[in-house]
Amino acid sequence: MTNLNIAMNKNVLILILTKSLFFMLLLSCSQNQKKITNYSKSITKYSKYLKIIETDSGVYMTIIHPEKTSQSYNYFISNDLKTKTPNGFTRLDKKSMNFMVLYTTHVGMLAQLDQLDKIIATCTGKYIHNQEIRNRLEKHLIQEFESETNIPIEKIISLRPKTIIYSGITTEFAKSKELIRLGIQPIPNFDWKESHPIGRAEWLLFFGYLTGTENQAKKYMKNLELNYNNLKVKASQAKRSPKIIMGSKIGDFWFGPAGQSYAAQILIDANTDYIYKQTKGTGSVEYSLEKVFADSKDSEFWINPGFFSYSLLEMNNPKASLFSAFQQKKVFCYTHNPNKYWELSSIHPDWVLSDLIQILHPELQLNNPSYFYKALE
Repeated sequence: MTNLNIAMNKNVLILILTKSLFFMLLLSCSQNQKKITNYSKSITKYSKYLKIIETDSGVYMTIIHPEKTSQSYNYFISNDLKTKTPNGFTRLDKKSMNFMVLYTTHVGMLAQLDQLDKIIATCTGKYIHNQEIRNRLEKHLIQEFESETNIPIEKIISLRPKTIIYSGITTEFAKSKELIRLGIQPIPNFDWKESHPIGRAEWLLFFGYLTGTENQAKKYMKNLELNYNNLKVKASQAKRSPKIIMGSKIGDFWFGPAGQSYAAQILIDANTDYIYKQTKGTGSVEYSLEKVFADSKDSEFWINPGFFSYSLLEMNNPKASLFSAFQQKKVFCYTHNPNKYWELSSIHPDWVLSDLIQILHPELQLNNPSYFYKALE
């Protein structure tokens, strides 16, 4: 065999080995990607926008953007330091985690997991219910921000948080790329866009994995699901579904929950006839006062008018007194303690459901405490 033939055979052999290795890697990546994106294995059962998959190598967490479903935020928590970070995922380290949390529901979730010590910055204290966080804000042990928008990047850098949890109401968190280069990871929380109240509460699991308290979070969610569904069954035993209106006047328009929102789902589970249950969307419906009056002037109950007294309600909306629910004194709201409601209702949808059942179906005699709601004064 000539030297030329030997060289050609070696080149062929190298080409074959290279192609084989390429296809082995391609198959491996394809199988890995299939495992990561197989959302049927997610431990979240109700959430549309949070998927969590446990594997031997670690935990894969994907947050799906509600408005841009092709866009996702992918995170990986490894079970050991030797495991490489998968392509397309950002590695998170739960052992050294601390947070800037910029919405009150985030405080409620961390409180449920006994992880308040991980908070180093939060939204303005006047919206906080948790007394421990309020005390730490007063002592300047936690940085306070007015909102999640327009926070000077210099202040964030000086705090050196590992993670910034923001609501995602805006687009991307300001200066995200610069912060990520500095080792600070902004993460959106879309719990407010969920269509099911238990799906909204499942974002507790995300905080559980971030703080190493996932077993505590799983146990809580199992009990919550059981409690909620038992209450739903109880509500279905009521002989009638009262017609209700939910929402309030803001400016010249009426705002209430859209029919595919978690708030509307709770009303449905409470066995009510919510007048806008057929509307599309997971946010709010916006209607003229004339339309709402025509649709719901004879509604038996009015929930969440935005005020804690009839006098304040009528002062803000003079036509409120024309509603049957107003005249029959069947108007209820959480506004006597709004901070408690906004901080805790996301992880306690069973409390919200319990309150509504006791208001709307007193004949069922739940005999539970009133967690959030009171009749207007």
